[in-house]
Amino acid sequence: MLKNLKIIPLANRKDLIPTVTQWYLAAFGRKETTIEQCEEILRSRLNTDRLTCCFLAFIEDEVVGTVSLTANDIPTKPELSPCVTHLFVSEKYRRQNIGQSLVEYAKQKSRKMNFRKAYLYTTNKTIHKWYEKLEWKIIGEGISNGFAIKIMEYEL
Repeated sequence: MLKNLKIIPLANRKDLIPTVTQWYLAAFGRKETTIEQCEEILRSRLNTDRLTCCFLAFIEDEVVGTVSLTANDIPTKPELSPCVTHLFVSEKYRRQNIGQSLVEYAKQKSRKMNFRKAYLYTTNKTIHKWYEKLEWKIIGEGISNGFAIKIMEYEL
């Protein structure tokens, strides 16, 4: 993890729900998703040591990224749990290993919750290669909301 990077639960900084909402809508939202719906999703992720939870990355006092852990997130495989979801790093801070640090933090939290594996899916045609470098393995493929997905697993 970066020396000056700090990761905390969203529960500790509820005032940042509007910021994370804007990130989610820009990066992951569908046209029919409203601000209110997105904020409600984030309010459901205010746990700190059990599913479902969301974490924020900070450099100094600036929030720079987020990741969530959910009970299930893979539309075609709802039995796979926990899922690392909504990884986002502010554009200004990309390519500084913040995303990798957030994924590692989510894996550590999953271990502390006594899970043996973690899961995620990607829709981007190349991002799965980044996860493979982090030792995630493709365990399946499917379609979600009209997009081809790769389902990935990490043995904790």
